[in-house]
Amino acid sequence: MTSRDTRKSFFLEDMGCQMNRVDSELVAGRMQGAGYVRVESPHEADVVLYYTCSVREHAEDKVFGRLGRLKRLKEERPGARIGIMGCMAQSQKDRIFKRAPHVDLVVGTSRFEDVAELVEEASEGRRILAVEDGVELSYDRDITARTRKHAAFVTVMRGCNKFCSFCIVPFTQGRERSRTADGVLDEVKRLRDDGVVEITLLGQRIDTYGLDLDDGSTLHKLLVRIHEEVPGLLRIGFVTSHPNHMTTELARTIADYPRINRYLHLPVQSGSDRVLRRMNRGYSRDEYLRAVERLRTHVPDLALATDWIVGFPGETEADFLESVSLLREIDYQGSFVFKYSPRPGTRAEDFPDDVPREEKERRNHVILEMQRHMTGARYRKLEGGVANVLVEGRSKTDDDKWTGRDRWNRIVHFPMGGDPTGTLVDVALTGSTNTYLFGTPVV
Repeated sequence: MTSRDTRKSFFLEDMGCQMNRVDSELVAGRMQGAGYVRVESPHEADVVLYYTCSVREHAEDKVFGRLGRLKRLKEERPGARIGIMGCMAQSQKDRIFKRAPHVDLVVGTSRFEDVAELVEEASEGRRILAVEDGVELSYDRDITARTRKHAAFVTVMRGCNKFCSFCIVPFTQGRERSRTADGVLDEVKRLRDDGVVEITLLGQRIDTYGLDLDDGSTLHKLLVRIHEEVPGLLRIGFVTSHPNHMTTELARTIADYPRINRYLHLPVQSGSDRVLRRMNRGYSRDEYLRAVERLRTHVPDLALATDWIVGFPGETEADFLESVSLLREIDYQGSFVFKYSPRPGTRAEDFPDDVPREEKERRNHVILEMQRHMTGARYRKLEGGVANVLVEGRSKTDDDKWTGRDRWNRIVHFPMGGDPTGTLVDVALTGSTNTYLFGTPVV
């Protein structure tokens, strides 16, 4: 008798941002609590779930590609159930059923906590569309269902009030809603007690945390409470920040509390004021630079990463060169570059998508290559020094080495006996590439 005869199984893949990873861990906990066993392949599963992203067109195309390959599975095993969850489910709604009629349930961003019950309803032969707006989530999750033993993400707020013209997030996630600080602290302590030594707080605009509460909560106060009230954590981080809310108090907190990472993801999207206005980002190039100056005044060694969108409607070569010059001026440690694609329902969908695909590709390549060389130059200057590395596990490219990150989010590879995962190791840096550092443990 096969395992499918005796127990129910599920396959779950999450795509997109870190918040999707946390939500998919909550989904996994709900499924396991209902008696399902997680398996590693959709072809082994009674229930196949994808937790999706809608921020880029490529992310949705990836999901439909997965669904196309599952069509034969559904023909061979009609009793299997296929579900789409998250932002793509919220934005595409019943259009998913039309394009992929073998899908059984579509569950949006306000109903994924009910996944086990919805799967059972679908198992009765019904198609389930659960995309109601305004359903408040509890944040409760089985913390043991996470994918990493020593590190965890913690969602501290949901939604976004900043309607950038290119972004679908406010439409799929709703308005900003912050958790109470006590609720966050409770989850962080439970994670610490279960072996977690690094936590990363998550929010779409995390530096607006607490502004919707009436108790005076702010991100810098939350970070201080975690630092002081949760001993045992080795590292504390947070993403993603918005330049308009980068306060002096937050910069001082990063500087004053040693277990808070000195790495900040601060998306700029463009270096051109004209493009920034069309994007409705709410700041100018100079205002962004002042936010960076405010940070570096208090944290001179802060490592900054950013996001760029190239090929935004109306972006001229002169606009693009403004981004290139800002990249040089800021001297980022890392850049994430995205080629613009229109998102249904956003204001920018009405703008002519007038930058040719080949030109988007070229601009994407220019930024990536510049960043690669800049990062390489930064890393070469570190050779001969020592990095304090929080070990994450085996290197994915060399089984003989371990890998981890320092407080500046720099990846370091090194050989070592035993299993140092979840511990801090001092590594003497002997070399580097454009993407990582390597060395030997200090003994």
